[in-house]
Amino acid sequence: MPGRRHLPDLRVGDGLDFWRVIAMELPHRLLLLAEMKTPGDALLEFLIAPDGPGKVELKMISRFLPRGLAGILYWYALLPTHRWIFEGMLRAVAAKTGMPVVSGPEKASMTAALECRL
Repeated sequence: MPGRRHLPDLRVGDGLDFWRVIAMELPHRLLLLAEMKTPGDALLEFLIAPDGPGKVELKMISRFLPRGLAGILYWYALLPTHRWIFEGMLRAVAAKTGMPVVSGPEKASMTAALECRL
């Protein structure tokens, strides 16, 4: 893949499919920026936190920073499709660990998604 040095050696600046790694705090956080043509910037963040003995919680957070009305319409038009894609992606990531999935994935509330924090 373009931008990748070595498969298990992922670093800030590396390309990962059509994403660019923009932040990492191993082993707890990975932040990706989409490198596709969209009317805005798409971010995908993975967070891992301890959740009891021998368990972790994996969160995948999708953010879209629209550019103008076209960006807003784009996000809401694709929202049902994105939910399906992201749920499948989260299940696939969890399956790659080789460990059983205890629960989930659970859909987050949309009210949290409407916040604007910088």
